[in-house]
Amino acid sequence: MFKKTALVAGIGLALSVTAQADYQWEVGGDYTYGQFSADTKDTAPNPSQSEDIDENIGRIYGTWYMENVDTSKGPLREAAFLDHASNITVDFTDGQIDLSSIGNNLDDQDGQTGSASMRYVAEGPGWKLSGWIADLGYEYREPGDRNIDVYNVGIGKYLTPNTTLVATYLSQNISNGPDSDGYDVTLEHFFAFSNGGLKAYASGGKEVVNNADDVDIYTVGATWYLNNNLGFGAGYRGASQDGNEVNGFTVNADWFITESFGVDLTYGQVDFDDIDLVPGPGKVELENESINLGASFRF
Repeated sequence: MFKKTALVAGIGLALSVTAQADYQWEVGGDYTYGQFSADTKDTAPNPSQSEDIDENIGRIYGTWYMENVDTSKGPLREAAFLDHASNITVDFTDGQIDLSSIGNNLDDQDGQTGSASMRYVAEGPGWKLSGWIADLGYEYREPGDRNIDVYNVGIGKYLTPNTTLVATYLSQNISNGPDSDGYDVTLEHFFAFSNGGLKAYASGGKEVVNNADDVDIYTVGATWYLNNNLGFGAGYRGASQDGNEVNGFTVNADWFITESFGVDLTYGQVDFDDIDLVPGPGKVELENESINLGASFRF
């Protein structure tokens, strides 16, 4: 009798662990199709013109968590955040902008990026630094004929089990272009409901560009999780430099079809202030729309 009871208990425990789908690895990728719409106006005596420029970008990534991530604390997409998980991530993107669509004398521009980042969360009973966060990252960008190196370092803390505040410094070095330094502060909080929850974030910062005006950058957004598998989100991002504004928004849906396999769909739009044509009279009205489809698998 005792052996049967122990066997049943062991099977139940194994099933419960499988159902929680704790994981230590995550791999995934996404594809973005975007289109820039450029409209020239006030270019008399030349007529106004409208051109569309397509972009296609693919990305793959992998993340290793230093310990198993507990998925029982809330929505699956927020498991690492809620479990205070330390991790290392690498990713690679490759894309193309179809400049030839606006002139036979222009060539399509390819671009690649590669990055590596780490987040370490100090955790442990009695640790004086428990809850503190350290972020490190490096990104290499190769848009067209330029090479860009981006370094970032951040320090922050879990103010509550579901709240983080992180300050980040970023340095960007551009071949044959102006270098820049930037900093921002990001606040994230998860509001737990009886089923699902709400993840909200806000950030603000500044980019200091050599021989140019500073750029102010700010973002806000939230994702409402109907349950632990399904969420809908929206975000806004703005930037301003010397009176010129760039405003963008995104809306997305995120669905874990199983405990280990998730997909997400995002639509985004970015509007730029009119750009003065140099030389000559007139302005360019620029807008970007994009759709991103991604998938991830955890094990």
